[in-house]
Amino acid sequence: MRDRSRTVLHVSPDVGLAESRTQALTAIGCEVFSVQTVVAALFEVSLGRCGVLVLCHKLDHSARCTLAEYFQQNCPEPYIVAVLAHAEDHWPPQAHARVIYSKDHGALVKVMRQRLAVA
Repeated sequence: MRDRSRTVLHVSPDVGLAESRTQALTAIGCEVFSVQTVVAALFEVSLGRCGVLVLCHKLDHSARCTLAEYFQQNCPEPYIVAVLAHAEDHWPPQAHARVIYSKDHGALVKVMRQRLAVA
């Protein structure tokens, strides 16, 4: 059985951003599965792709809330990270962590390292 704490489902409509986040998270030992749409993410969760859900700041609020709720309901020990465009950006109430977007993904990597340390 794979280590769910290291399994990341990343949802972003931006392919370039998804690739750079995947590189950053893979470098710290995560297994990243990246999808571009809500439908694709729901499908991955239905297949058991659980662990950590990373929601891109480029998803609209409704999409982030839908995914967070579905992930929370269907995954054992879910952990949800919402990447925000700015400090006042909306996030799903199910999010366990919120980080402000940065090009170097430093805040996201920091949160994920903390999560891996306690998992």
